[in-house]
Amino acid sequence: MARIFTRSSQRVAGIQEVQAFQSASSQGMQEIDLKSLPGEAELMKPGAKDGQVRIFNVQNKAMVYRWSQDDLKWVLVGQAMGSGRGKPKPKKTKLDGKEYDHVTKVFITESQSVMLGWNVDDDPRDVVDSFATLYSLPEDLKQQVYNFVAPKTNPQAIAARKERERKERVANATRHVPVHVKVGMKLFSDTKNISAMKSRLRQTLTKHSATKSQLEAFSLLMSTIENTSKYHSSSFTKAEKEIVLTMIEWKGKEVLAVLDSLRLLMQHADAIKTLSKDPKLQIKLLSFISDPNAPKFQLALSFRVLANYVGRRPRTEMERKKIGAPLEIKNFFKDAVAATTTILHTSNDKTVLSAGCVFLCNLICWMGTSSLDTPQLAIQIVDALIPVLVAGKGPGNSLYYALVAVASAAMAFEEIKKHASEKAKSVKSAVTGAQGKSQAVIEALEDFVKVFGL
Repeated sequence: MARIFTRSSQRVAGIQEVQAFQSASSQGMQEIDLKSLPGEAELMKPGAKDGQVRIFNVQNKAMVYRWSQDDLKWVLVGQAMGSGRGKPKPKKTKLDGKEYDHVTKVFITESQSVMLGWNVDDDPRDVVDSFATLYSLPEDLKQQVYNFVAPKTNPQAIAARKERERKERVANATRHVPVHVKVGMKLFSDTKNISAMKSRLRQTLTKHSATKSQLEAFSLLMSTIENTSKYHSSSFTKAEKEIVLTMIEWKGKEVLAVLDSLRLLMQHADAIKTLSKDPKLQIKLLSFISDPNAPKFQLALSFRVLANYVGRRPRTEMERKKIGAPLEIKNFFKDAVAATTTILHTSNDKTVLSAGCVFLCNLICWMGTSSLDTPQLAIQIVDALIPVLVAGKGPGNSLYYALVAVASAAMAFEEIKKHASEKAKSVKSAVTGAQGKSQAVIEALEDFVKVFGL
């Protein structure tokens, strides 16, 4: 089957030829392998970047979702069609010493033809513009060529290539990439202990002589928590909220399972939307990390809740427009950072230090994503993290998140770079001398050194 680009109507294919071509083309399409796609549970995990597109297996259908950084959720695009999965990868064709996914003949006049090659990740407009300029094609023929080339490119592959090229340009300018671009929000999403958590909560409810309506609300709550594949779409009722706010008043070891359930609820789209607006939750979380006698498990779980709270809290209109954040949110985070600072400077527990550093790193990510002009809060965070780095405290991931957060804050705010420049020298010395550093920590330290010009 030959394709000819021409301005002559005599060379245009008839209806039957076009239908035959379309029929032959469609025969090569195959159904998408649903088993190879991530399930609905993966929708509770954040995307790598704004605009990322992925296909998920949702109720045995291949559904396309796009990650919205503003809304912090996967947005349904539509159902994916056959994609030719399972077919052997087509061989590239050489043209003028280069390999291309597609090569075709273009008649630029009635008697002269030239070959045009392009890849699926080439921008079709760039391909056609360059070709048209080289051979002085008229606009009508140029549009014909574009109409043929464009459908044979892959928008996702084009976007991925542009993203790679963008990252390469940034890397050439400065190795360090701010945390909200490079790392994104770290979420604590482990679900393997839900059964044990459910059992402990039910025992405590029985101990506190829960009413029939409370037990019914608890059963509904656990159904919501256990159905992780529906975190993006299921509802969170008023009764569920009330039982959560009742259980969060428990004391001592009883509250640990409650905090673990909150960690998961912070990833449920409707639950975080409801609970994040309740000042009672904010007050309780602050009290859990401000208690000087708080056990280490309470502190670690509270930080995990806070990290997920920052990562999944729906952004306000102000934040989406990048003009600021509500005063009550900034004050809450300011108080939480103050309490976290005290803990990080006094605790030697690895789990507590790790969760605390992730929480503060997520805050830096939030400020960067929303372009917030909050240097004082950033200084608070940096002052909390630098002593951890200088002391070499915590496991490797504590050092990693602390290094990335401080370097990103310094890139965002000139005040941070001036404020921490002298202390940065001590950080470099301490982390360089730390034993058993992971490769991630080594690379984060290289970035840190470059940002501060050490």
